[in-house]
Amino acid sequence: MSPVRSQTPDCHCCSGIDAATPRRLDNPPGLDAIAYRIGRHGDFLESMRARLSSADYPALAALTTREASDVTLALSDALASSLEVLGFYTERIANEHYLRTATERLSVLEMARLIGYELAPGVAASTHLAFTLQGVPGVPVEPIEIPVGTRVQSVPGQDEQAQTFETVTAVPARPDWNAIPVQTVTPWRPQSGDTALWLDGVATQLQPGDAILIVGADRMDQPGSEHWDVRVLASVEPDNANGRTRVRWDHPLGSAFPSMSPASVGVQVHAFRQRTALFGHNAPDPNLMGNDDSNVAALIDTDVDPWQWKHFAIDPDAIDLDTDNPKITAGSWIALVSNQAGLGSAALPGYTELYRASKVMHRSRNAFGISAKVTRITPDTTENLTASRYPLRRTLVLAHSERLATLDTPLAHPVHGDALTLGRRVEGLRPGQPLALHGRRQRIALAPRAMGLSLALDEGGSTALDAGDELFLLAPAARLFGTTPIALAAETFAASLGLPHVNLRLTLLDRDGRRGTLIAKGSDIRLAASTEDDPNVTEIAYIDTAHDPIIHDRDHSHLKLQAPLQHVYARATLRLNANVAPATHGETVEALLGGGDGSMPNQRFTLNQSPLTFVSASTPSGRASTLEVRVNDVLWSEVPTLYRAAPDARRYETSQDDAGHTSVRFGDGQEGARLPSGESNVRVRYRKGLGAAGNLDAGKLTTLLSRPLGVSEATNPAPATGGEDAEPLDRARDNAPLTVLTLERAVSIEDYADFARTFAGIDKAHALWIPAGPARGVFLTIAGGDGAVVPEASDTFVHLSDALARYGDPLVPLRLINYRDARFRCRLAVKVQEAFEPDTVLDAVATALRVHFGFARRTFGQTVSVDEVAAVAQAARGVEAVHVTRLHRFDQAPAVVPRLVASLPVASLTGLPQAAELLTLADDSLELEVLP
Repeated sequence: MSPVRSQTPDCHCCSGIDAATPRRLDNPPGLDAIAYRIGRHGDFLESMRARLSSADYPALAALTTREASDVTLALSDALASSLEVLGFYTERIANEHYLRTATERLSVLEMARLIGYELAPGVAASTHLAFTLQGVPGVPVEPIEIPVGTRVQSVPGQDEQAQTFETVTAVPARPDWNAIPVQTVTPWRPQSGDTALWLDGVATQLQPGDAILIVGADRMDQPGSEHWDVRVLASVEPDNANGRTRVRWDHPLGSAFPSMSPASVGVQVHAFRQRTALFGHNAPDPNLMGNDDSNVAALIDTDVDPWQWKHFAIDPDAIDLDTDNPKITAGSWIALVSNQAGLGSAALPGYTELYRASKVMHRSRNAFGISAKVTRITPDTTENLTASRYPLRRTLVLAHSERLATLDTPLAHPVHGDALTLGRRVEGLRPGQPLALHGRRQRIALAPRAMGLSLALDEGGSTALDAGDELFLLAPAARLFGTTPIALAAETFAASLGLPHVNLRLTLLDRDGRRGTLIAKGSDIRLAASTEDDPNVTEIAYIDTAHDPIIHDRDHSHLKLQAPLQHVYARATLRLNANVAPATHGETVEALLGGGDGSMPNQRFTLNQSPLTFVSASTPSGRASTLEVRVNDVLWSEVPTLYRAAPDARRYETSQDDAGHTSVRFGDGQEGARLPSGESNVRVRYRKGLGAAGNLDAGKLTTLLSRPLGVSEATNPAPATGGEDAEPLDRARDNAPLTVLTLERAVSIEDYADFARTFAGIDKAHALWIPAGPARGVFLTIAGGDGAVVPEASDTFVHLSDALARYGDPLVPLRLINYRDARFRCRLAVKVQEAFEPDTVLDAVATALRVHFGFARRTFGQTVSVDEVAAVAQAARGVEAVHVTRLHRFDQAPAVVPRLVASLPVASLTGLPQAAELLTLADDSLELEVLP
């Protein structure tokens, strides 16, 4: 009942005739804070004044004043103030007694300990370090070992501190493992159907229309061999950057008639520098020489009609060329081309035969009414050297052969997938070994006539592409059969370029750093060379541990990887470093804790350095301590609690205070052994340093603090991941009860999600039963701290998978997958109250929206509605009204969508479901405007 106040302004004797305290308390479930104060200062003061006017106290009837200066009223005011303070702290203490409402970390810590849960102390980030060794070219260097504890420090940026990482495994290292190239060329061996080859150098003096000879060693030894080809060049393409030239012809190598196959042994390439004719090709027509009495009648065969010069035919033993070329020497090649319609190719019509000059003479000849200097060649064979095959007037002679140096065929297709062929034979590699890869992404370019193409952006919308635009290939290309994509191997993708009937789907990165998808024909796309300005991308890959993952041949090593590569590399830029060691955040500390005292139970010591490093492990908590305690040089073991430990057990337990300092406690002789007496006989070895500060980008760890012999450089090719700070209160409130539900076991589908959520390095999880053959499996979606992706090769991912197999059902198939990060855009019109600054109010609204719709507050599959957005904005101080003018996902057209849906996995008999979505507000996609 509300107190009744006096209506007389100058008399307050009846003010507060009823007590206002104790207030009635109502605390429904689920509150963030409980109400426990039975009153405030005014309530207590009014209640005491009501007692002064109560008929139950007749002795106070004479006290009619209600002036605050009266002693009695002043004492009442002082008492009300004391009760106000007492009520405030009583409420605070009451709140600290409940897990949901406690605000002090120590309160949550102590309550969690009641159910056997310790607040997570954090975990160290992990990565791999790639080392560069010094070597002397041409001098063999023995392999060295990079020892455990090799320290590398980061180069801090602004407002950052240097972080130290140490290797945790000893690994062998060699100088020739520093930068191993992948195979960039394949030995050139002519094959039927070939239409191109590569020559060394760019000064070949070749031009389109020139003829070349491809001949094998068997033709040199056996004149009757048909392993040779003569082709006319269609194009000559110098590659100045690499000092080589590509020559191409239209008519493929090999021939069905006559039956010829390309050379295969001792192949040589020659250029024919001269096109000439046989002597006599320009002889005058004897039918124009007059009658039988002329002085040339004896030279003409008049028995044929029309007349012809006597012996007007090619001499199989002495082929006379129409020109005198001193560069035609013994051993050089000539080719005779009959120029007969219907045979050969368009560029070289007729029948072609190859001859090698066994003898060469340079002389003058007078015959057929003409005289000239000729080059007489004695061929190594007389095959097909007949007048009918090679008439003097029609035959083309390709002569003056010059040998050209050939190169192995460059491999143009990019590198991706789970198989690598190294550019040389590399000894000493072993299964399971990590490799650091670095190189540039493969560029693709739109063909000059490609029109009407656009890149569908992942963030929504599209951007038009012009002919000649170049983009980066982010994932292996897929060929579309209707709407079904089929992933292509790198070689198949390269072969499909230029084909108009092939539809391709490409995942690309444009010049502005936006990711998207392009649907185009093979004829619209070509591979482009990388440039010096292209950034390098790096990753860690592992050699497979399956049967024969490493195969050597004479010139190369072939590797099978555990998983496909993350990037698509330009082949010429890719390098591998095999001098790689796993490393974790923290640095080693060795210290003496003190001396044991056998007369003291539960002796306790505190570590001098903090925080103690915990590393990711396949334990129920996902972490393991790096602390080692030795007493009299004997290693003692850590246990969660000394309760019920054997009296002589060499055990100890640890605890951390709210500041992160670690204490070590030993037994009392009844539960755990006491420390033996001795001076400075308790020695510890541990590492210090952990937390999210260790989550460094790739290439940040570059400063060698310890330098093993021969090591000159170090870096981290992949980001350091998995680092997590000490568990905050909000997560502790959620996670502490989960350990009671799972009891370090995963049985139900909820257990799998709860187990993963409490695992170090995992922030959110969603589990689903899915069909797995005749039984069922678990499909688990996970998200790292602050929404970070958990790489499949990271310690966190591997250890979580191992822990679930160990503490769950080992016969249940488990599929771990990272969540899908979905974002939405929002635009609001805000009406600001007149008394407030618009900029300040808009900042408050933006902060409220980003917090409410940030990763920490959202769950998998949680929707976003217009009403929710408006309510959050309206709650900001100084807001009078709010109107949502735009709300849509990145993959939707701009509009006001009443409810944005985030999908959850759905079990299917035909395939794996998609990962769960988490829908959050994009950082740069909030637009606010002020309503007038």
